[in-house]
Amino acid sequence: MNSFELIPTEENLIHTLNKDLLKRNKDLVRFYDLILAQEGASSIAIDGRWGSGKTFFVKQSMLLINAKNPMSDMDDEKKASIVYALPFPKKAEDMPENYDVAVYYDAWENDNDTDPVLSLVYEIIKQLGINYAFDDNSNEFKLAGSVLEALTGRNINGIIENLKSENPLTKINEEKDLHENIKKFFTELLVERGNRLVVFIDELDRCKPSYAVQLLERIKHYLCDDRITFVFSVNLGELQHTIKHYYGNTFDACRYLDRFFDMRISLPPADKTAFYREMGLDSSYGLEKISRKVIDTYNMELREATRFYRQVKTAAYEPTHDSRKWDFAFSDGKGKQLLLMYITPILVGLKIVNISLYNDFVNGKNSKPLMDIYKESDLGDWLCSKLLNRNEAYEEIEGKTLVTVEQKLQSLYEAIFVTEYTNGVYHTMIGDYEFDSNSKRFVRSIESMLSVYADYEL
Repeated sequence: MNSFELIPTEENLIHTLNKDLLKRNKDLVRFYDLILAQEGASSIAIDGRWGSGKTFFVKQSMLLINAKNPMSDMDDEKKASIVYALPFPKKAEDMPENYDVAVYYDAWENDNDTDPVLSLVYEIIKQLGINYAFDDNSNEFKLAGSVLEALTGRNINGIIENLKSENPLTKINEEKDLHENIKKFFTELLVERGNRLVVFIDELDRCKPSYAVQLLERIKHYLCDDRITFVFSVNLGELQHTIKHYYGNTFDACRYLDRFFDMRISLPPADKTAFYREMGLDSSYGLEKISRKVIDTYNMELREATRFYRQVKTAAYEPTHDSRKWDFAFSDGKGKQLLLMYITPILVGLKIVNISLYNDFVNGKNSKPLMDIYKESDLGDWLCSKLLNRNEAYEEIEGKTLVTVEQKLQSLYEAIFVTEYTNGVYHTMIGDYEFDSNSKRFVRSIESMLSVYADYEL
């Protein structure tokens, strides 16, 4: 099965920049300008919901910063592919100069480490040791060893070999000269690479409360340097919950975070049009139209949307896009057509965004999702026109019973998920469609991606 999820590999990061798939290229340039405007020690929080593309945004920002630094060892072709994909001034004299160096730190991956500041310094050394050649006799090499020695209480010789072969994260020893060693380390680190270090810290809101708090406080204590800007990509709401879990529910987590974040900005919303096109969700087929409606109704973030459509496509794409398979598969009744096209995307979507509502929906306790998707939409108008019996109408017509769209949708819901087909009741007819005791079982097997209609090769 193809995954539509944009994994933040370097190839995907550059590809997305070149096509501007998320329509965030202008935002990246503005954020780059904001970073360059920083003076002195600073920290910025980028706030966004889980799955909204924060990691993608900060990793693209990191690439951009390093691509614009003339002293970086990134090859010229890659630099050009990054810089010229973005709406910068094209005249050389108008191009802002940048001598910043950027690194990325995944806090969640490191929240089992003994001490956050140690693993952070280790990650900086490791990344810059890969991107730039360390000279074993250089001052920065010696200072890196001194910093790690102060942090670990160990004497480290041949630091590059050690970084490659073992994790030097051990219990920290307090040292009076730790601050000075760290400052000297960053001075030497930036001498030939730039004048400012930008550290992107990601996934802090997913960490254990104790680690998240310790990371924030130790950065504030040890790494408050005029040449460092920290950028935290976080879900601030979730981070506040984490802080309260550590300090107590009555603790003012919002104001507490003001100690660490000089600036809070919201992640710009992605324009999903080009993203949908890349996924194939811009199709005029009914399944794609309904899938887009489900994504929009439940305000799915990018990660949720990609996973959702992948599952819908696996479960229902072939019989809904090939008329020959459609006619053959459902020669025994139109009810299955409706279930596969109109109900399957709702079930898949609910399972992703709200499992409790999913359970209520399939157990006949709550028809609201059906109303939310179809009650007031063009898709719903077409569907509901097919649900009318011959003696019914949605407007006053002599000789016909007046019904509402909501009533017909409720009847549809009950025929699938509520009605018990016993005591001589074998089926329910609603307009053109027939439903029976197998209807619920059928649509749930479709949604499970384990039916005969599932296609795992898409």
